[in-house]
Amino acid sequence: MKEVIIIFGGSSVEKEISAQSADGIFKNIDQSKFSPKLVDIEDLKINTLTKDIVIFIAVHGEGGEDGTIQKLLSDNKIKFTGSGEKSARLCWDKISSKSLMQSNGIPTPAYRIVRKDEKIELKDDFYKSIESFFVKPNSNGSSFGVSKVADINLLEKAVAEARIYSDDVIIEEAYNAAEYTVGVLKGEALEPLEIIADDDQGFYNYEAKYNSKKTKKVEVVDESLKKELQKIALKAFYQHGCQTWGRVDFVFNGDQLGVLEINTVPGFTENSLFPLAAKISGINYQELITNIIEDSI
Repeated sequence: MKEVIIIFGGSSVEKEISAQSADGIFKNIDQSKFSPKLVDIEDLKINTLTKDIVIFIAVHGEGGEDGTIQKLLSDNKIKFTGSGEKSARLCWDKISSKSLMQSNGIPTPAYRIVRKDEKIELKDDFYKSIESFFVKPNSNGSSFGVSKVADINLLEKAVAEARIYSDDVIIEEAYNAAEYTVGVLKGEALEPLEIIADDDQGFYNYEAKYNSKKTKKVEVVDESLKKELQKIALKAFYQHGCQTWGRVDFVFNGDQLGVLEINTVPGFTENSLFPLAAKISGINYQELITNIIEDSI
């Protein structure tokens, strides 16, 4: 029986969600195939691990999605789930990811970068020609530090808030028509979902993601849209060098789709987007866990 250590927690702002993901995996893993153990990443002792162990990474955010734990495990020849160090780091760094997408013809909303200690150049035509913006930290998850701004005079305040989580900040054109997400599992795109966020929140922020009962996640039924989302998701996923599983998030402006980001360790509770997409695709929660582990061995 294969020993699987499910690591979670850490020091990131997403540690509570990480603990919920890990708990779901632990309770639902197929114990006829795997012997699971829950370990907080801060308690992980790398020198006690053997090469027969598989680490299921359920650490969201810093330390789990930025390539840090992937590098440590790779350097010690320990098997782990999901993408490797290079692709995890690339997806975590929104500026690098944006650049890659633009270079490879992957649609993504227009943006500007505000580096540490820089001021916003409000005379830039970019700010004059766009109705609303998303201001976000370059490297963070779960929408911490993200603001939606319609008045350019409020951009400085939004940048200051984003800098709490990351020195570098992205100001991105807001696509307001719709939001979608596509899970990728073992080379196949899962059924796309449309995210209809709680109107009270204004966008799919932390509250809308984890606490609101008004947010809806519905299957995309338009076949042409579905195929387009899946095609772009697979291209984005593999251009970033990702492996086994992940989630590609999209926005739509009424005319064109844009990729927001690739999540290499997306939320993994039974009610999270990725497991829900898998369920609609005919893969139950336990089967999903098994697929991810077996593809990583």
